[in-house]
Amino acid sequence: WLSSNLPLSQNERLDLLEMECRASQLKYLLKHIEKDRETILRCKCCSSPLSPMRNVFTVSGAEGTTGHYVNEHGIVHQTVTLREVDPKVSVVCVGRPETKDSWFPGYSWQIAYCYVCSSHLGWRFRQVSKSDDGEDPERPAKFWGFSCSSITTESAVAPRRVVFNRVSMAGMRAFAALGAD
Repeated sequence: WLSSNLPLSQNERLDLLEMECRASQLKYLLKHIEKDRETILRCKCCSSPLSPMRNVFTVSGAEGTTGHYVNEHGIVHQTVTLREVDPKVSVVCVGRPETKDSWFPGYSWQIAYCYVCSSHLGWRFRQVSKSDDGEDPERPAKFWGFSCSSITTESAVAPRRVVFNRVSMAGMRAFAALGAD
């Protein structure tokens, strides 16, 4: 369970599979967890930094920091939940907040894309109604759910800017502005 829920690179997963001793595997995973607090989650397409691992958390009612969720079209998304993304990084949220088919009751969602390469990253979730008791750390006012297939911890590939048609990017920004704060 642990190895499948940690955001390990392909090489790290292979290293783990090649270990014959369970104790060695557990030591490797523990070492990985201890060093990962400052590891940066990145866009898998362009390697743009998104958030440090220390922002990974478990939403109240979820089974862990990573879960499998099925959308209305039957597509399964393995999703990791984060308290926040790096404020210097631009993640574009598109569309109006939607409560229909939310995986987290009491939260609306918007689709989140990488601002650099426009790859789908996941979703931003916002609490629909806030309690008067103050913010519960397990039920924050806002959090992010990034698809594990869209993020990586590898930094070997330098971030690159992808050139888009100016009209399509302008349209995407205008569409994103509809759901802006």
